[in-house]
Amino acid sequence: MTGRTLVFWLFVFIGLWFFFWSFGTSTFQRQEEVQLFIPEWVVIRDMLSVPGGFCTVVGQALVQYYTSSLFVLWVNSAFLCVIGFLCYLLLQEIAPRGYNLLLALFPVLGLVKAHTSPFYVLDGTVGLLLLLFFSFVFIRIRRPKMQLFYGVASVVLIYGLGGQLAALYGLVVVFMSLLCRREKWYGSFAVFLIGVLLTYIGIRLATGIPLIDGIYSERYQESQLQPDSYVYFIWIRFVVLLLTLLVAAFAMKFLPRGKRSVGVVVTGSLLVVLFCFSAFCLPGPYEVRNNRMNELSVWEQRNDWDTIIREHPEKEETDYVSLNYLNMALAQKGLLGDRLFHYDQKGPQSLLASWDRTYYMSCLLSDIHYMIGDISLSEGYAMEGLTLAKRGGSPRLLQRLVKISLIRRDFALADKYLGILGRLPGYRRWAEKYAGYIRHPERIGRDGELAAKTIPVFQPDNLLCLTGIDNLWVGHLSEPGVNRVAWEYLGCSYLLAKEMEKFKIFLSHAGRFLPGQSLPVHFQEAALVLATEDLSVLDWVSIRPEIVQRYKQFQKDILKIKNSSDGLSWLYRQYGDTFWFYYYCKNLNG
Repeated sequence: MTGRTLVFWLFVFIGLWFFFWSFGTSTFQRQEEVQLFIPEWVVIRDMLSVPGGFCTVVGQALVQYYTSSLFVLWVNSAFLCVIGFLCYLLLQEIAPRGYNLLLALFPVLGLVKAHTSPFYVLDGTVGLLLLLFFSFVFIRIRRPKMQLFYGVASVVLIYGLGGQLAALYGLVVVFMSLLCRREKWYGSFAVFLIGVLLTYIGIRLATGIPLIDGIYSERYQESQLQPDSYVYFIWIRFVVLLLTLLVAAFAMKFLPRGKRSVGVVVTGSLLVVLFCFSAFCLPGPYEVRNNRMNELSVWEQRNDWDTIIREHPEKEETDYVSLNYLNMALAQKGLLGDRLFHYDQKGPQSLLASWDRTYYMSCLLSDIHYMIGDISLSEGYAMEGLTLAKRGGSPRLLQRLVKISLIRRDFALADKYLGILGRLPGYRRWAEKYAGYIRHPERIGRDGELAAKTIPVFQPDNLLCLTGIDNLWVGHLSEPGVNRVAWEYLGCSYLLAKEMEKFKIFLSHAGRFLPGQSLPVHFQEAALVLATEDLSVLDWVSIRPEIVQRYKQFQKDILKIKNSSDGLSWLYRQYGDTFWFYYYCKNLNG
């Protein structure tokens, strides 16, 4: 390997590093959440006993350390760089040319897109690395008999390590033998047929889903409950791309060498095609949005509420999930009732989005209900998320279930969950800390988070799933102490739904609930709206004079803009941060 080649791949590594760093590591960190890899020999042995288990073990063993952003950058950049280098070596076997460095970047860019997808797992890249490595060793063997022996042995080994990847390995071996014009190249068909046979036997024995499932559309792959299908989707397309590059390298070897003009044209053409291909391989809107949601989730786990609020500019349109995180952050900072309408709210689901039967929403809804104090609902969503996690469970949700069990003083159940977490290297210290709460229950009362949570004393008349959210939150008002978060969420839910009669009843108890304290700004604004029909509201609600004056001006301005084409836009600029604009001017359906 020349110094120029080494420098080239060093620059590729640096480029990949900065790309993944700029894109963000939260999508990769989320992969760690949805697997329950226990690094014990008994567990690993069972995984290795299944064809393809080696890739699964290596992939999950690395992903368990994805909580470190630095580790994420190293692993992903190194894997893609090594795969690109192996592709370069295969291309050099067909025809040693300088432009093979550019050709080898195509598979790297294709895998960049795969790695930024939330449906792909590292196991797939481990398998591709094995395929390329064994293919390179195969083509370096010159003696036909030795090559055939190695091919048969390697395809069996590939099947054990990578599962149905063996069929694709056999296909690559055939193409390489043919294009490199090896003596008795047709012997490589034996390797291909053995790979296909092993794959067929594996499918018939139901050791995994069929490799041919990977030929279906990406939308189909995303709907599958297990990541294997999406891995096959990437494998098939990677091999097709690789074979295309091998054929292209074979065809280009007949171009005249030594002519500068030919070299310039070939290099320029490859750079143009590579640039166009890279545009296709960049993360799409879905990947960018998904990464954004994962960033919010990571900040929420770290209790980094200021960052969540800072990342949402006021009056900027956003989606329900972002609003859920934003409003959660405002509630944690005690600002929900004061700044709710500074943002583009879209009805009650801005506080609590609908469950869409995904792991992501199960986590979010579990966290929101836990924050409010709806322990049973939080536990229900955590259990749903645990079953929806694609790789055997979720350490994050096990942590949630541990805390809920401790709140309920169900120490036996908490000990069961802690027993699992204690077997995970990244969660061992956390498990040891909370195991101490089982031995010393009095510590729960001294824990700032757990001590504030209580089991509701009220009992709904219906099944929990049939109990309205507002009825559930009303129940928190009967609990001893002050649950300000539940109180603010209830009041804000009435405002977002424009249910003013319910808000009026809610407001009548505010003095008892917050004695001697002023109401949040938006609650005062809503009280003025109620006062337009019932002045008695002002007898038991104290409103700041500047809010009263602003509402009077709002009433005058809203009359002025009725016949103005841009009046609503002007009114939004002036009063878009008030409940009045939301109530009078915003259509919940639009």
